[in-house]
Amino acid sequence: MAKSGKIVQLFQKPENFIKYRARQLQLGKCYISANWEESGIANVIVSRIHINGNLTIGMYLVDFKCLGIKDSAFKFNIPLDEVQYLIAYIKGEEIEYNRVHNMLYGAEAFAESCGFKPHKDWAIGQLILEEDDDRIQITDIPFGEEGVPAYYPGPNEDDDTINRILATLDKNLGPGNYYFYEDDKRD
Repeated sequence: MAKSGKIVQLFQKPENFIKYRARQLQLGKCYISANWEESGIANVIVSRIHINGNLTIGMYLVDFKCLGIKDSAFKFNIPLDEVQYLIAYIKGEEIEYNRVHNMLYGAEAFAESCGFKPHKDWAIGQLILEEDDDRIQITDIPFGEEGVPAYYPGPNEDDDTINRILATLDKNLGPGNYYFYEDDKRD
């Protein structure tokens, strides 16, 4: 009896379930925000199907131009209508899993080469994905602008954040070895 109590307790937190069991769930559909290729940034949703029909999803904000995994979050064991709301909210289009896998892990590696680490919650969020190994077919995903990192400040990035990012780029790539696009509010 005590043994089963430990198992139940282990999975009371969604994070623990994701750590130990998420990859055992069947992969569901994946979605990416429309116009991601033009903007260079995307919201991505990857789903896993529970036996009760509910879904656990990973949600990722991905900067393909420079910063990689800017945000990572999950929702555990939620009904399909809640997922459909999120898909509509990001104006999501269905996308094949292998492509999403390559996008996420590729963006992480590209950003790391520029000196940036993924969002802290990526440690849990990536456990919703399949392992990044030889079973996943590699597809070509463009990062940066023709391979050169391109930093576009986001609407929530203040001057201190922008300067910190530019300093990281200078340190890791050297001045002039990346593109920086200032927005109108910095003029």
